[in-house]
Amino acid sequence: MDFLADTSFLIDLWRESARPGAAMRFARANTSRQVGICWVVAGEFLSGGLAAGHDGEQIAGFLERYPVVQSNPHIVGEYARIFAELKPHNNLIGPNDLWIAACARALDVPLLTANVQEFGRVHDLKVVGYRHP
Repeated sequence: MDFLADTSFLIDLWRESARPGAAMRFARANTSRQVGICWVVAGEFLSGGLAAGHDGEQIAGFLERYPVVQSNPHIVGEYARIFAELKPHNNLIGPNDLWIAACARALDVPLLTANVQEFGRVHDLKVVGYRHP
């Protein structure tokens, strides 16, 4: 796996199906690289899509493109370490983002996201932004 995608990347890809934008340009420029997602991203994307009224089967088909990383003791340990690193500085990120960061850091793969600033708070997390200013 070359990248772990944040939910923001999937949302942008979904929205850009009619009119390509930054996420689609990134995907097209990196066709030979594998993008995976963690279970939290799959849950966020599916729940958000259903809440927005999109067809569940269509969403599931979209998600099938991406290998899903499930939680394991190494990821749980990374979650705890990141929490312990950020908490004393009052610099926590959201709980789902904490799991996503833990998954990417445990796998030692770059996190593909639009939320570069937030995820940039996590020490030793490789963050790749796909949007250009």
